[in-house]
Parts: sequence; C-alpha cells; structure tokens
Amino acid sequence: MGHDIKTFKEAIALMRRSWREASGFFLSIELWLMVLAAAGAVGGAWLAMMGDAWSLPVLVFGFGYIPARTVLHLKRVLAWPFI
Repeated sequence: MGHDIKTFKEAIALMRRSWREASGFFLSIELWLMVLAAAGAVGGAWLAMMGDAWSLPVLVFGFGYIPARTVLHLKRVLAWPFI
C-alpha cells in the first residue's frame, strides 16, 4: 500500500479518505443492479431446487440483466466503465 501509518488517528483518516473516494462506486445504480441480479440468480436456482414456480421469473430477472445492461450502456443510461 505504501502508507506509513503510525497512529490510530492516521488509520481512521486514511479509511475515511478511501471510503470517500470509493463512494461513487458504492452509490452507483449499476452496482446495486448487479447485486440484485446475482441475488436473483442464486435465489432463482434455490427456488428451482425447491420446485417452486417463482423460480422462473426470478431467474429471468437474474439472467436477463446481462443483456439489459448492454442495452442500457449503449443508450447511455448507465455510464460506469464496466464494458
């Protein structure tokens, strides 16, 4: 890392600065859409294993986000540089 931290106060200041710099990513809509898509894929697979019919719409959302994300990037709705 290259940080010479000697006190607890310096460590807290570095942590706050790094969180402040990363807040744009953590507050981005794309991160939360990816988290929802991952949860949908896992939840849909679990519901499918349980034999529940709700697994179909949940899996469609989970896997449908992948092409939808490409379309949203092409239309410039999402602008995070993940493509």
